[in-house]
Order: sequence, then C-alpha cells, then structure tokens
Amino acid sequence: MVAVLYEAALVRAELVMFEPPPGDDSSQPGRERLPRLPFHFNPESLSINKAGTWPRTLSPDAAKTATPQFAGSEPRTMAVEMFFDAGDNRGNVQKAVETLMSCCEPTPDSINAKRPSPPWLRLQWGRLQYFTALARSVFANYTLFAPDGVPLRARCSVQLQEMGGSVRRQNPTSGGDESAGTHEVIRGESLASLAYATYGDPTRWRDIARYNSLDDPALVSPGQQLLLPERIEAKYEETP
Repeated sequence: MVAVLYEAALVRAELVMFEPPPGDDSSQPGRERLPRLPFHFNPESLSINKAGTWPRTLSPDAAKTATPQFAGSEPRTMAVEMFFDAGDNRGNVQKAVETLMSCCEPTPDSINAKRPSPPWLRLQWGRLQYFTALARSVFANYTLFAPDGVPLRARCSVQLQEMGGSVRRQNPTSGGDESAGTHEVIRGESLASLAYATYGDPTRWRDIARYNSLDDPALVSPGQQLLLPERIEAKYEETP
C-alpha cells in the first residue's frame, strides 16, 4: 500500500497582479506588478462558477419547447472575501482597499501603450494557483474606525472573471509541467526565495532552475524573466 503525503506549510493567500500583455498574445499575462496583495486572513471559502451557453431557437408554430444548442463555454467566475485588519499599521487597511479598487481601472502602462486594460489577477495560495482573471467588481465595507476617522477594519467582496484561453489544471495532485506564468526577478531575490513565495517551499528552486535551463542558478539578475512551472510534487512513503 502506498500513502501519498504532501508537504504542508502555513502560507498566506495573496492576490498576484500582472500587467496586461503588450501584444496580441493573451495566453500569458505580462510582467508581475509588485508588491503582491496578501490576505490578512486566509479565506474560509471560495466560490467558483462555470456555465455553458445553450440558446434555443423559438418558433410560434412549435408545439414543444425548442431543443437547446450548445454555443460555447462561459468563463469561470470566482467570488472571494478579503478581510483586512489594521492591527498596529493604521494606514494598511485603506491602502489595501485602494489597491483592490485599482484592479478595476486600466494600468498606466496599458494606457500609454494605447491598449487600456486593468491588471490581470491570479489568486495564489501556497502551492495552489487559480485561473488568471479580471476584477469584475470590488465592494468594500469599512467596519471599524479610529477616533480620527482612519479605517481600521474592512471586509471586501471581490468578483473575478476568467480571462479565457487555455484552461490550466487546478487539481494539486494532477502533476504535469505546465507553466504557472512568468516572473521578473527583482534585486536581492534568489531562486529559493522565489520558490518559497510561489509554492511555500524554498527547495523547489530546483524545479524553477530546471524549467528555465539554468546552468548556474546563482546567476539570476534583476529584470530577468523566469517561467514558473505549475507541477506539484508529492512525496511517497511505503506503508505496510
């Protein structure tokens, strides 16, 4: 009998923001916009919806209901709540909410390129990365204030809609060497720190190095673009 054991690490869910791709290729987002927006508290639930389009051709002479014809798949949608609590950082809540609100507005770079588009988003929680999406709506409800009116607590309802294109596997046991996107190296970053930020496991730097055919993993430099593998590895332990 073989038991499958997965490494567990306590990591925060975070919203990763990307620049829209500069060209016509919409299969991959552009460079990552830093910093990421971490959840103050990991979500208790995520609601994901998928639907198909089935139009019916109606006729006044038809005695029965028309047969639906499949016309295509709707993009997936996700509903998630983000709860922010200031703690000792009084300006943190308002800044986080403003960052969320900006996800519904075109980025300055996309405006300058005359291709206005809001940032592309991806909810990432340790090893699990969800589909690339756009923010359909952000609703913020401030629930606690300091005596001078500074918001100290907020609950935000975020509605995300899938960008489309090829569908990535979401099952963390599915394996495979698909790409989870690209990452632009920043100053002071190493493959180990990138692996921890992406997968919650610094030892996965070897996967990144192998995926990018790096002969010397120590020679990564700021501005370098890296592909991130989406493969999730499991550890196996023989049991009687």
